[in-house]
Amino acid sequence: MLVGLPPFYSKDREKLYQNIKYGEPKMDYDFLTPDARDLCTRLLIKNPTERLGAGETDAEEIKCHPWFECIDWKKIESKVLAPPYKPQLDHSDDVKHFPPEFTNLQPSP
Repeated sequence: MLVGLPPFYSKDREKLYQNIKYGEPKMDYDFLTPDARDLCTRLLIKNPTERLGAGETDAEEIKCHPWFECIDWKKIESKVLAPPYKPQLDHSDDVKHFPPEFTNLQPSP
């Protein structure tokens, strides 16, 4: 989401799968800060037990990463901060902001 392409991207589907399975994520974008690059790289570690957030502190490990240092998690949790974007809804079950490919699916029993 930071660069506009998935980290293992290839137009060739087989190559994409090989990149995901065996390749290293592409993080050589000049505009990424070292903290952003570190966060993405640590979230994409292949072994899930070694990934950022896989430790005993769970998501706290991710929230403590330097890339998130400007985030006041307590204000978010207590809903004191307004969201940066609040979609306009016509009614409580309005789904106009979701693609029809998802909203047209039938719920499974």
